[in-house]
Amino acid sequence: MATEPLTPLPTRTDLRDVMARVWADRVRILVVSVAAGLLAFGIAFLFPRWYRTQATILPPEDTDIFTNISLAQKALSKFPTFGQLGEFFTPADVFKAILSSQTLQDNVIDQFNLKQVYKLKSHEKTLKELKSHYSVKLSPEGIISVSVEDKDPKRAAAMAMAFLTELDRYNIHNRNSRAKRTRQFLEQRVHETDSLLRVIETTLKVYQERRHTVVPTSINSADMQSSAELMARKIALEVRLGYLRTYVSESNEEIQAAKTELEQLKQRIGTLPAMQSDVARMIRDQKIQEQVFVLLTAELEQARIRESMDTPTVQVLDKPFPPERHSRPKRATIAIIAMLLTMIATSLHVALWPKRVSAA
Repeated sequence: MATEPLTPLPTRTDLRDVMARVWADRVRILVVSVAAGLLAFGIAFLFPRWYRTQATILPPEDTDIFTNISLAQKALSKFPTFGQLGEFFTPADVFKAILSSQTLQDNVIDQFNLKQVYKLKSHEKTLKELKSHYSVKLSPEGIISVSVEDKDPKRAAAMAMAFLTELDRYNIHNRNSRAKRTRQFLEQRVHETDSLLRVIETTLKVYQERRHTVVPTSINSADMQSSAELMARKIALEVRLGYLRTYVSESNEEIQAAKTELEQLKQRIGTLPAMQSDVARMIRDQKIQEQVFVLLTAELEQARIRESMDTPTVQVLDKPFPPERHSRPKRATIAIIAMLLTMIATSLHVALWPKRVSAA
């Protein structure tokens, strides 16, 4: 039978005629659509299976190192890939930024030899491939979810746990590094204070030997003690400001609070009566340095404790487990989509070229 040429419908088409043609060929449209869906379902079995696992962690505690916002901004400067954090963000946002950083992803790539797993020679392409199978989400409650996808369910769970381990390792290293810098700074100031205290004690001893007299242990003990405590607190605050400025900016809340307290102490010290004698001044200076030495020594011991801390910083809420069922390909979804698309395409073909269909 000769095939008639295709003739498009007239510009003005009656919708009822179109629907009638489609309804008349409904069996053929349905058969073709079901066949296409079954074919797509069979082809989907040729696609590799991917397994997705998820782990969740709690937001950092208030005592965590990342509660200090200015410190976090400086600490995260080594992670250039996750972009700039906003002006206001929480410690949980910092955790998410670190988990999304290239530094952690590079470590996971090396740990699991993902170049060979993904069969890629370029590290850049391997990193891009990993990002397509890895995501980090932050809920409004501050819960952080880490999701990893891989062809091997056990490797997917191991990779998710590796990201959390790398996050914890970075936090501990950063916390201990900060404590080490603080400890070194305080050790120097304690040594300087101890040396100054010895000089004052030597000066008092020389004064007694030259005057052949005994310097009293206190003069107006209540006023002297109050004055010494204020001066010691002032010096200790100046020391604290010194080491705070080594790792945070001037706009940091801790620095602003210390500066405010320092100004208040200076005002109170300005109202103290002046010492009328050299002996009184020497005794006061000795008491001040003794108070400073006690304060700095206590700070130094705390810094040493923080430096040696190895407690975990990441609290895992849900550990990642190897999934039992694959996440994709979704064969049923693929089959349904293929069937619907085929049904639409076949219906349009029947509606627009009725003579071709009837001739067939």
